[in-house]
Amino acid sequence: MWHLILNSKRKLLWRLIARRGLEHWAKVIVAIIIVGGFFFGAYELFYRIFVYLVSVQDIGPVLVDRLISIGFLAFFAMLLVSNLVSSISTLFRSTETEYLMAMPLSFSSVFWSRFADNFFYSSWATAVIGLPMALAYSVVHHLGFFQMIWVAILLFCFLLIPAYIGSVLSMFLLLAAKRFSMRKTLAALVLLSLALIYFYIRTNLASGLMFNVMGDLSMLNYYLRQLGSYKYPFFPHIWFAEALRAIRLSFHSDAILFTSALVSTTVFGAFLSDLFARWLYRPSFEAAMVISGRKTGKKRSLIDSSLWKFFRTFPQDVRALLVKDAKLFVRDANQWSMFAVLLVLLAVYLANLRFVPSKIEGLLWQTIISFVNFAFSGYILATLSVRFVYPAISMEGKSFWSIISSPLSVKKLFWEKFILAFIVFFLLAELVAVISNGILSQSTQMVMLTAFGIFLMSISLVSLNVGLGILFPNFEELNPMRIASSGGGMIAALLSLFYVGLTVLIIAIPTYRYTSYLTFGDAFSNIEIFAALFALIIVNGGATLIPLKLGLNAIAKKEF
Repeated sequence: MWHLILNSKRKLLWRLIARRGLEHWAKVIVAIIIVGGFFFGAYELFYRIFVYLVSVQDIGPVLVDRLISIGFLAFFAMLLVSNLVSSISTLFRSTETEYLMAMPLSFSSVFWSRFADNFFYSSWATAVIGLPMALAYSVVHHLGFFQMIWVAILLFCFLLIPAYIGSVLSMFLLLAAKRFSMRKTLAALVLLSLALIYFYIRTNLASGLMFNVMGDLSMLNYYLRQLGSYKYPFFPHIWFAEALRAIRLSFHSDAILFTSALVSTTVFGAFLSDLFARWLYRPSFEAAMVISGRKTGKKRSLIDSSLWKFFRTFPQDVRALLVKDAKLFVRDANQWSMFAVLLVLLAVYLANLRFVPSKIEGLLWQTIISFVNFAFSGYILATLSVRFVYPAISMEGKSFWSIISSPLSVKKLFWEKFILAFIVFFLLAELVAVISNGILSQSTQMVMLTAFGIFLMSISLVSLNVGLGILFPNFEELNPMRIASSGGGMIAALLSLFYVGLTVLIIAIPTYRYTSYLTFGDAFSNIEIFAALFALIIVNGGATLIPLKLGLNAIAKKEF
């Protein structure tokens, strides 16, 4: 089985590498440059953060260890959601799966072949961020070569665990959806996930991270003890963080203990996944076929009528496209389920902002907290844009050719994707930014500055992803997750994150210096504000107009 899987993947990889054509190699080179630049940029960022924290006496190393734990907790949650949603398409609703199911192969072999693809598509983005984070930690603490190899093995095991969980859960999800419908099953899963996340944060994070900033020395000592301990040390992100800490401190028994926990869980997860694949993969595949063939009947006419009235202000041809896209989004469980999960995570984020100290008297710290929240809002926009906007043109599939051959102007298709995505994601990100700033008791000036930044990011990120989606289309792939995880999607994701980081820095630097001027009397010149505005115009103008122009030219010339 493994020989067959590895041999097929090797041939596919070689076919990809051996492809000829200037356009193909241009994409490969650009992707390598952007991924490499993002990797080293992330490494430099984490390295500087860890160097600074380690220099803080007593509390610094403890904060670094807890930062690793929290960071990999976020990675674990994202990987779990990503693997679960992606596996529905990759493991069950793909032409490759249908082809392999018709071959004389065991269901276990088919499962592992598709699992390898699902693992790559769902985990590459997290690996691009998690690997430089772990590498920076290793370099700052002067770990040796073999210790770094040890850390790499731990990271690989960490990535595999949520992949196993997501794949197995997808089987049970489809079996339950066959009986109760997909919407009811996903709604129950979202509510259960929300309750579990809220319970975990309340019991394991809140008391260990937040404390009264006006507390005394005894409160600080209590805080340090809380940082160094966990109430429920039974999760992979804790094992990973504690293994790194034990390797750093040369606590060999603890290092072996937590490494064994990760490795044994990975091996047991593989055994359990194979067992469930033998029992449930075929029934769940059949359930997916049954669910995809169900009809909703009379409900569609009501949806059609409501959507047609909602978009009545647009021209009829654009109006028809808007109704079509809205209907396809509602019908596609992969799309709206991922969107619903992201909304749940945002709700949890907003709900737990109340644990952040809101009555901080220092203007400097208020500004720092505000910009951290601003950066998070930008990250939300970038994630949504890459996941939902970039695949928009490719999701037209073979019907794209009927659209461009119709009397409809192909430029209207571009603007329809742009306008719809801008309205939805701008309102969502703006709502998150305003509510979070209100919870954090930020000043009116900071709320307005954040709102203005979100407006600029919405225009630029939507334009960037729509334009790149036209430049790197894939009309043969119907899985939006795989489209977003392709070479073009990788370029779009990294450029989007780079743009968000650059925009936040351009706005934050003069704001921070002005705050330092008000607080400590440091030197400050109004020229810095004008320089930041000029840089903001250049960056946002380039991020908006260049992809916009390239996309419009490509769609007008029909160069696909």
